[in-house]
Amino acid sequence: MSFLPTQRTMVALDNMDQAAVHAFLKTLPQDIPLVKIGLEQYLAGGRALVQEIHELYGKEIFLDLKLHDIPNTVAKAMTSLIGLPIKFLTVHLSGGKAMLEAAQEVREKHFKDLNILGVSYLTSLDQGDLKDLFNYEEDQVAEAFSRFFDLAQNTGTQGIVCSAFEAKHVAPRPLIKVCPGIRFQDEIGTANMGDQKRVMDPASAFKAGADYLVMGRSLTQAQNLEERIKELNGLNIA
Repeated sequence: MSFLPTQRTMVALDNMDQAAVHAFLKTLPQDIPLVKIGLEQYLAGGRALVQEIHELYGKEIFLDLKLHDIPNTVAKAMTSLIGLPIKFLTVHLSGGKAMLEAAQEVREKHFKDLNILGVSYLTSLDQGDLKDLFNYEEDQVAEAFSRFFDLAQNTGTQGIVCSAFEAKHVAPRPLIKVCPGIRFQDEIGTANMGDQKRVMDPASAFKAGADYLVMGRSLTQAQNLEERIKELNGLNIA
């Protein structure tokens, strides 16, 4: 691979107030150019926070709002974002064909460089949850993800969000694969996994086909951020 892992790592600025966000970003080197602003942060800071992070720290923005509503409402929600320097925006694939197409229409008209990412199944769900919610048996899960990925491709959606375990099911579709639920190897199986259940370490995730990783507390709460960044860039992902 011809890139440094940190160039394809998005730092999730979750579970921090705005003061903590700014304090952290002052320490985050340019090795990591992408940050994720989730629903919690956006509701608290709004457009001003997105602009500040982009302008003050030179970061590209992944706005993770997971839009999911009737097509007209999603389209109007997206128009409220016009003018913001966002590179990635999430919508739920379960919103269906018409909603995804409406999102693409707004993108084509108003956004020059935006990539819309379709969220499949949240990485906080495990096999038991998929069974409870959708009555999926274990051998049906791959097919369920594949249907979502087909929908993304057929509606012109630029990429998908899925755990690294499902990234292999995306091929051969030309979709950007953004994978949350990433923890360093020494964190897997510990309390630092948080709500995530389908978790993989960075090297394994890239090898599984991830184009971008999403990492939160592993970096934002790192005791030695510089060492963690060195660890990322030292991964063997060839």
